[in-house]
Amino acid sequence: MSEVWQVFIKTDCGLRAQCQICKKTYANSGTNTTNLWNHLQSKHKSKFKELDDQRKGFSGSPSPSSLLVNIDECDDEGSFSSTATTIPCSVNSTSSKMKNEKKMNQLPITSYTLTATAQARIDNVLAYFISTDMMPYSIVSKDGFKMYTNALNASYKIPSRKTMTESRIPYLYKVTKENVETIAKNTLFMSFTTDCWTSVANQPFMALTGHYIDNDFNLGCICLGCIELIEDHTGDNIADALIMLFLEYNIEIPSNKICSFTTDHGSNVLKAVKNLNITHTPCFGHAFNIAVGRIFLLQQVNVIVVKVKKIQNIFAHSWQAVKHLKTEQERFGLKCIKIPSYSKTRWWSLLDLIKVVITQELALSSFLRTYKKGEYKKCIIDVEEFEVLKCIEMVLSPVREIADNLAGETYVTASAIYPVINNIKNKINEVSTNENTAELKTEMYNTISDLLDNRYNDNNALKITMVLDPRFKMKYINDTDQISVKYAMKTECLSAWLVWNEMHNGKEDGTDNLSMDNYSSPSKKVKQSGLLAIFGEPNVPNNRSLNQEDDTTPHKIEKEIEFYTGLPTISFCQNPLKWWNLNSSMYPFLTILARKFLTIQATSVASERVFSKGGLIVTDHRATLTNDHASQLVFLSANKAHVPIPV
Repeated sequence: MSEVWQVFIKTDCGLRAQCQICKKTYANSGTNTTNLWNHLQSKHKSKFKELDDQRKGFSGSPSPSSLLVNIDECDDEGSFSSTATTIPCSVNSTSSKMKNEKKMNQLPITSYTLTATAQARIDNVLAYFISTDMMPYSIVSKDGFKMYTNALNASYKIPSRKTMTESRIPYLYKVTKENVETIAKNTLFMSFTTDCWTSVANQPFMALTGHYIDNDFNLGCICLGCIELIEDHTGDNIADALIMLFLEYNIEIPSNKICSFTTDHGSNVLKAVKNLNITHTPCFGHAFNIAVGRIFLLQQVNVIVVKVKKIQNIFAHSWQAVKHLKTEQERFGLKCIKIPSYSKTRWWSLLDLIKVVITQELALSSFLRTYKKGEYKKCIIDVEEFEVLKCIEMVLSPVREIADNLAGETYVTASAIYPVINNIKNKINEVSTNENTAELKTEMYNTISDLLDNRYNDNNALKITMVLDPRFKMKYINDTDQISVKYAMKTECLSAWLVWNEMHNGKEDGTDNLSMDNYSSPSKKVKQSGLLAIFGEPNVPNNRSLNQEDDTTPHKIEKEIEFYTGLPTISFCQNPLKWWNLNSSMYPFLTILARKFLTIQATSVASERVFSKGGLIVTDHRATLTNDHASQLVFLSANKAHVPIPV
């Protein structure tokens, strides 16, 4: 607090400041103290010097003049007299008097009125809180929130809901969208995911996420929008909606900057991607869901799965059954855990249920025999059925781990698709014929393998992505396909090189890790300086005079591909993006290609995550939220990393 308040106090509810020496008052509704200091300097010079020394941080013994209190007398009309009396006093008495006056007359700081700037700053913080943490607009009208805010700062006036919806949140949305536009504009290559969703208000939305590799070789993600789909969900209408989103960010369609589109296998979405003329990558998660669904429909599996669902249904509708099971678990010394719920759209929830049924075998069998006088005896699982359940767990547990790993968006995922398919095929050969469930295991692995082969048959983009991952390279490509893959890499590398050269031509800002010297075209003349300009390079013949073919960009790319693929792979625990960052100078052309293809997403889970946030925003209590407001809130929440922090 300013030292001037040792002499002045607030009056008239904090709207004016009164001098305690001469009782002169000044308008002062904010925090500006310039006029108060001017008053002391002109009317109370000794006091001004004392307080000014304190303000400047001077210490030491007080000056003689500071031991005097200057009293200026004024007449009834408010004009100051020409005479002044100085009364000597001790430092202790003066200090004690000022402290007492301060305690008696000065109001607490929380009662001071906020300036317009401070009010707007806190409003922006509130908007950030509501949008990024998915809070309802109505929080500004809640009594508890008002009480909490008043306790923090009684001078702060909470903005109305209308102010938040029509001013603060739209402004935050505008600034965030500009940040996302900047990222999209300055990004060399991007891959996308998209999906559709229907809210609890029965309103259809479509999300679009973009994935890119930044200058530090980190995999980034932005949400370009979560918009309402007004028209029917046909392939043409979805394609038009995607084009409108791309136009908002000045992204050309088709473009060599766009690598791939990862979506589910819906016919309308496939047609939309085809209309956009962009490479399509099937979502690995949806493929696994369909494959596992087919496994649960196998005759030998379906019988036992139906029985497990019936067991779960008992506990889902009776608290008495849960209590009775807990007693049985304690009697057998088992861990007291509840039977998990089951969702039709999440196959792994059924796998979790099967695992609990296996671990709680004794308690469940005893429960089914005794509960309600054996009413559910028919649900008891026999020994052979338990073998089937264990077989399901053995096959699907690794599958779930794979699916979870490929659902990430902060690390490279699509490069592992072909190695995973190859690993599943190897599992078929590893099944022992002596096992009781050998035939069932083989059938389950074949079900998954056949579906994946059908989805990912001869996908050149994924093959190139796998080769560009130094953990895999050509390991899972047979000798006959290696030639065609290398040729495809060469073609794509030339295309990516042209895009890179166009974007970085003439730039010397050092924003990119890749050296411009490594990508200079053969015809570019490099200015010589220093000793090189004086002595030149004797004994070093001109490359073009020796062999012009060796100096061409395609030939350089071929040599890089051969050299790169000829070296051993790296450990699976290493990060392929960091590896490319460290080796970019050794493979200048392939590094550009890696920046393009390693952005491909194995799944469309990124879009699903946008909808998860949408489900927390458009709830049953907020079903009347307009589509524009819902889109803004989902966009801000999904792009939380790019929302400007107001403080």
